[in-house]
Amino acid sequence: MVKHVVDAKEARTFVPALHVGCIARALLEEANVGCKNLTMLRSEFKPGGYADRHTHTFEQSYYILKGRASITIGDEEYRVKAGMAMTFPPNVPHSIKNTGKGEMWLIAVNTPPK
Repeated sequence: MVKHVVDAKEARTFVPALHVGCIARALLEEANVGCKNLTMLRSEFKPGGYADRHTHTFEQSYYILKGRASITIGDEEYRVKAGMAMTFPPNVPHSIKNTGKGEMWLIAVNTPPK
């Protein structure tokens, strides 16, 4: 039977490459719900946590759930906070750092999934 609903507490957790002070939860992925065209993650950054500058071959977007962060997309730097969304085109270097005093959570959607 195909599963369609996932509790974040039951999602696979991992530390993504080049991330420090961060844990990711695989909310929607092929392994748990059979997604073929996207993955959805919730990343939880501790104060000062970050993802070093990196690229992906796929398109990625973030939605900030709580907290504040500084992000770079290519050569541009942005200050973001809860309620803001952003997109990262394929092969464009990007990074993010929690600049707040509390945790910063975001939803990341990758398409196609990786």
